[in-house]
Amino acid sequence: MWGQMMEKKNETLAQEQKKTKPKLDDFIITGLISELRQDVFAFLDYCKTKKISYPWSSTNTWTLKAKGKSIGLIQVGSKESPEQYDNIHWTIGVGFRELHQYDDFVIKEDLQNIILKSLTHCTNCNTYCTLGYADKILGKEYRNLCRGMYILDEKTCISFNNPDIAVIEKVKRIIDFRLSLSHGTVNRPIFDPITGELNRIDNKGQINDVTNLQGNPILNTITSKSKISNLFDGKYDSYARFWVSENSYDIVFQLDEPTMLVMYSFVTSFQLQLPNSWMFYGLRSKDEPWVLLDEQGSFPKPVTAYTEKAFRISVPGVYQYYRFVFEKCKFDLAQVHLYT
Repeated sequence: MWGQMMEKKNETLAQEQKKTKPKLDDFIITGLISELRQDVFAFLDYCKTKKISYPWSSTNTWTLKAKGKSIGLIQVGSKESPEQYDNIHWTIGVGFRELHQYDDFVIKEDLQNIILKSLTHCTNCNTYCTLGYADKILGKEYRNLCRGMYILDEKTCISFNNPDIAVIEKVKRIIDFRLSLSHGTVNRPIFDPITGELNRIDNKGQINDVTNLQGNPILNTITSKSKISNLFDGKYDSYARFWVSENSYDIVFQLDEPTMLVMYSFVTSFQLQLPNSWMFYGLRSKDEPWVLLDEQGSFPKPVTAYTEKAFRISVPGVYQYYRFVFEKCKFDLAQVHLYT
């Protein structure tokens, strides 16, 4: 009976807030006990100085947005108690999927304890999101971590519950650093400056027949939106998600005519799962052997969303067929670019 009453209460609250979209400043006064209000308002003062907005997003949840991009959330009430939307809890969530790349920053700022204590673990809260992932942070691997804003903007990977002023100061340092990173968007990717004087091939018009080494369509993808051919469709809002479960896997494609490439690049997507290592080959005709053009043992860091990383071909040649061989890994990429 109590569960049904709470469900009805929360449903009514959700419907009411969907209509009114309450402002967080106003909601704090009625939604939190007085002992916590000054801490929240101190954090909101910081947000205002940094031009971080916090529009209502969902029930008792406000999204933190900087330059139109979601970077986290503020939530009032605990979702882990029967009194789901009580007035004695509030949370700052920060989406920081690149965290594993910045051990030096974490150590320099003495944030090890607070970050490791605040890592958010996957609770399978959304059917559209894949399950938690493993990541290596400060030399230790952590499993089943939340993917952080994977589908819904307000999902986070670091959560600070009832932070006092001392913790808020550390949260501000994390957000300041997070804001200092250059992130591209689906509409405005960040391109690698070393490609500036080169000519980029038109992916949609000049690349054909994306197959495996046997000439068969590549089926190891999640949905049609994530198919491998999306690497060459000229669009950044479609992506290629691929799970290389064997020791290695080949992606072969053909150009309209034999072409000398001097550089190629990968453009990351919203999800920062990247190839571990790969080789890039060229082929003049199908009766000749493949020629190794480039080999990489890791993806260069740091990595941010919708950002291009280019790789030089040391000994370019004129080839019509090209081939990537990826080692065992899972990756998401928005595009492959080819340069002459």
